[in-house]
Amino acid sequence: MPSHRRDFIALQVSSRPRPTYPLRTISRLGACQRGSETTAAQRTSVPAPPSRSLFSSSYAFALRPSSRPPPFAAMVLGSSLLSASLALGLAALPAHAQYNRDNGYKHQFIKRHAVTNDTSQVADKTFDFVVMGGGVAGLAIAARLSENENFTVAVIEAGGDGSDVHDQIYIPGYSYLNGLTVSSYDWDYLTEQQQEIDSTSTFGKRWPRGKGLGGSGAINGLFWCRASKTEYDSWDTLNPDTAIHWGWDEMQKYIKKSETLTPPPQNDSDLYHISYDPNDHGTDGPIQAGWPWYYYDAVKYWIPAWQELNLPIPTDGASGNNRGAVITPSTLNTVNMSRSEPKAGYIDPMPERTNLVILTDHQVTKILWKANKDGDNVVADGLEFGPDINNLYRVKVNKEVILAGGTVNTPQTLQLSGIGPQALLERFGIQVQVPLPGVGHNLQDHAATAVYLTTADQNTWAELKDKDLAEEELQKWRDQSGRSKWSFINQAIGYPALEDVMTDQTTRTNWINSVKSSLDGYATKVKGMYSEDDTVITGMQAQWDETVKYLESEVGQLEILFTMFGGGRGEIGIQVALQHPFSRGTILINSDNPFDPPQIDPGYLTHTADMDILRAGVKFAIELSKTKSLGSYINGQTSFQDQSDDAINEGIRRDAHTEYHPMGTAAMMPREHGGVVNTSLIVYGTSNVRVVDASIMPLEISAHLMASTYGIAEKAADIIKKYYKQISDGQTPTVGDPDSGAAATSSAGADQDSGAMSSTTRSIIIGCVAGAAALAVIALAAFLIRRRKNKEEQASSAANKSWYAADAAGGADSAWAYKEDPSAMDLSNSYRDQAGAGMAPPPGFREDDFGRGSFHSVDNGAERVSVSDLLGGGREYSAVPANDAYGGYSPYGGLQQPPRAASPAGGYTDTSPLASPHGSSTDVRTTPLYQRGY
Repeated sequence: MPSHRRDFIALQVSSRPRPTYPLRTISRLGACQRGSETTAAQRTSVPAPPSRSLFSSSYAFALRPSSRPPPFAAMVLGSSLLSASLALGLAALPAHAQYNRDNGYKHQFIKRHAVTNDTSQVADKTFDFVVMGGGVAGLAIAARLSENENFTVAVIEAGGDGSDVHDQIYIPGYSYLNGLTVSSYDWDYLTEQQQEIDSTSTFGKRWPRGKGLGGSGAINGLFWCRASKTEYDSWDTLNPDTAIHWGWDEMQKYIKKSETLTPPPQNDSDLYHISYDPNDHGTDGPIQAGWPWYYYDAVKYWIPAWQELNLPIPTDGASGNNRGAVITPSTLNTVNMSRSEPKAGYIDPMPERTNLVILTDHQVTKILWKANKDGDNVVADGLEFGPDINNLYRVKVNKEVILAGGTVNTPQTLQLSGIGPQALLERFGIQVQVPLPGVGHNLQDHAATAVYLTTADQNTWAELKDKDLAEEELQKWRDQSGRSKWSFINQAIGYPALEDVMTDQTTRTNWINSVKSSLDGYATKVKGMYSEDDTVITGMQAQWDETVKYLESEVGQLEILFTMFGGGRGEIGIQVALQHPFSRGTILINSDNPFDPPQIDPGYLTHTADMDILRAGVKFAIELSKTKSLGSYINGQTSFQDQSDDAINEGIRRDAHTEYHPMGTAAMMPREHGGVVNTSLIVYGTSNVRVVDASIMPLEISAHLMASTYGIAEKAADIIKKYYKQISDGQTPTVGDPDSGAAATSSAGADQDSGAMSSTTRSIIIGCVAGAAALAVIALAAFLIRRRKNKEEQASSAANKSWYAADAAGGADSAWAYKEDPSAMDLSNSYRDQAGAGMAPPPGFREDDFGRGSFHSVDNGAERVSVSDLLGGGREYSAVPANDAYGGYSPYGGLQQPPRAASPAGGYTDTSPLASPHGSSTDVRTTPLYQRGY
């Protein structure tokens, strides 16, 4: 064992500290602290950790053999006082004590029986919580709830566990060019024919959504970004008179809770103009975020091009103001350059939990209801589920049903269960449980198109379509901890405000005024299109008021995304995606058969303002491509060559399609405004059904939705935990009330009383004092035992002189880190035969008529289509915590990143060997990677 690690081996008895988990003590080690820029050389040594708290100080004292112990009399007196305090503290604690959630973060590989496709593990059983959907929100909230050992939790996921498609999930670039769209891991939805865009082609109609553990987070573009403060604060504006807040402060707090950011190497930051503020990111969350090992040369021109247009460059797009261009992080485990998705982040690292079962390959078909109501509210009794319509089973629920099926499946399940527009349910003979007209309505999505460009540089992403190069880079990815061209993913994005793309003030002002005057007419149009209830129209008008405010602010109106894939070598593109549509759509059941897909009508561009903004975005993208910086790299343009308004409009109509960010179909808004859930996320008219996914977002945001969805799940978990904690303490709940949704304060974990201390607060304080006393006693005993042990070891043999020998020999619990399974990657056939497709078709071609070698459907007999990850657009959402050998989350995951030098191709070559005290790093599977003391 390297000497620099010996001083910390005993710190394994505790886990990392964080404000919400006060008993987590030491594991954040010196150079691993986020917020300091460390060089590769600095990362090879680990200094002593600072004292972090009362508890970490106690442990630090116990580890200093040279420290003088306190006098024996003082020790006896102190022990007596501490013991008395401990007894008093235990007596004062509530009968239902809070479960120590620290147990959920010891990073051991989950026992396989927790993830199963065995129906009998769930059928005819009873759980406290049953979660529909094992995607981003579903797995996150299941992991958080099961931290309480007194809760039993089941997750039911329609898709598989991902074990058969490891490389297509976890290899970042490979998941783009050989993705899982049009596969068994994609719901493969199709939209209805659109009024304003050409959706007659296969590509224009497809709506990919993740189906399998990890959901869309396992197959999307890995983008990790937030919206602006103004946008999240609008969620509060749309939900007045409630004490549970969902604005910027809350969303930022909970997104950070889910995240661990690894800073890029300094030479990457300098060359590619990567900037970040560590204060805007989490330091110990389950989901890893960072930057790739390899970049294509063109990326270095992105930020300078925006600067030439005198546009802002934020220090960090996660700061609350994302206007301008950034190289945004991705959900990457930078230890091995693998995708950090919810299964690998929240589930795989946890210890065995007998209170959690995750069932795959079974679809929830409907909610089952109790015969008796709770006042005016219906009460869920459980769920019906099965692998197909002929094999259906039931599971009962003690506390709550949690719907985390996403923007499509959540409203579909509610409607099939009797909650939704009354006329729709009656049409299919479904018994109406709660007439709720907003279910499946208020659909919003980012509509996108792209400007395609050419360059003399043949080293663009399409080079990996070459079979030999692809297999060579796959081998590097496996053998060299991800240091391969396959680590690259698109990250260069920007969010211009309206004034950035519509620069003439008079023109802009007149246009905004025309939009304002058009909204009443559009409300009438939408009412006719979708037979909208008046309450839903009222809610839309409140939303449009917010959207109009965005037009006159710094809020990004478009996402401008730089992609290294344009269809062939030497071809790239600039994607343009509308961020705040005025247009609205619907998702409605098509029959009473849950295995029939619903009707999806996004209503793209049905408000003319959306076309106007997209057209301005196309012109902006062309202008950006002609700046001195990008112009020196780009030598041609193959789409939108006619730049008249009419020609651009026609080009948009031919090409516009989803950017994979639908939301809003179970909107968190007042019921009288067409809302579906209150601010506790409880479905109106029910006592115990919550929705926890992107469908609750009331208004679209200028960001990919994944980070926000994790934030929703984290906050929801705290709301639920506090609700049942207050009930167990005999208190009136201040969160989670199905009628009012009232909460204590903006933070779900805060007490309502602003003056006198509540009984809960007193109990917590007393409990903490008691815990401190107990730990002090333990630390003192450990010190004395350690001191005696040191003397005994010095007197024995030199071979046994280190006090960490037992730990080094594997005597302590092991700490695991995740890596992908090399055996899952058949390198001889992976690129040639692996199914899936990646990017949008190049200009001049449609998905239906352009066949590309390895871009084919996985479905036998299906048409050859390449369903796009749209130049890297993240489909709604996103593993793995990188673990260090000390048992905590490490920014560098135990493996150190070596310094790198720029190669002629714009990538990097190693200038030093990979520095790791762990030996070989070629094991890239979800099995033990690092054992403590190895």
